[in-house]
Amino acid sequence: MTEEATWSIKALDTGTSTIEGSIRTYLRHCGEPVSIPRVMWLLEGPTTIVVDTSVDPQLKPYEFFGESFERSREQIPENALKAAGVAPKDVEWVILTHLHWDHCGNCALFPEARVVVQEAELRYAIAPGRSFRVGYLSPGSGWPHLPSYLVPNLTTVRGQHEVVPGVTLLPVPGHTPGSQAVLVRTGSGTYCITGDAMMTYENIELDVPPGYHTDVDAAMDSLDLMRARTSLLLPSHDHSVFRDRPVTLIASQ
Repeated sequence: MTEEATWSIKALDTGTSTIEGSIRTYLRHCGEPVSIPRVMWLLEGPTTIVVDTSVDPQLKPYEFFGESFERSREQIPENALKAAGVAPKDVEWVILTHLHWDHCGNCALFPEARVVVQEAELRYAIAPGRSFRVGYLSPGSGWPHLPSYLVPNLTTVRGQHEVVPGVTLLPVPGHTPGSQAVLVRTGSGTYCITGDAMMTYENIELDVPPGYHTDVDAAMDSLDLMRARTSLLLPSHDHSVFRDRPVTLIASQ
């Protein structure tokens, strides 16, 4: 791999939920039901990288959270990857933007990959504040299994970190203490996969952070940081990132 390595980005549709609107936009759309996608991101270039791994197939969100979740056969993560032309064994790196249940549920699909998360996020996920235990499926949440991110190939990083040339991790705390965005150099510019630091384009349009956060001031600072790095932002839960289902090519090498 060279310093000038570029990557393609594909968005994979792995399910749909309906949530209360102010979860995505702080103090806006309160009480309104909003449909959101559950997105995995696929980066292809000198190697193959997955960003976030969607919802654990064991998990029934309505029973555990009271949240709807629908997934067709083609939206099963392994099938969505297949539609994109990739098998789990082809994936060398898995990047987790954070450790909430809907972003890290299928890490076991990638036993040969290195799974990367911020150290600060892992520390918090194991023992979060009481209000956030369920979101992490942490001890004390009532979830009867180990969290799905606890895999033997999990590794941590601290702060800004180049995973491989052209793919850089950017700390964006606020939604969670250790959230990270992913800066990806493509043939059409540098994109930012924001994780839940930006759930929808409305966060930028309305200049409001996501409504679910541990630190609202840090969440606003992280929005500003991502905007300063690039205008090519890819939010985590906005249907408009998709033109085709279950796979949309966002950017080519």
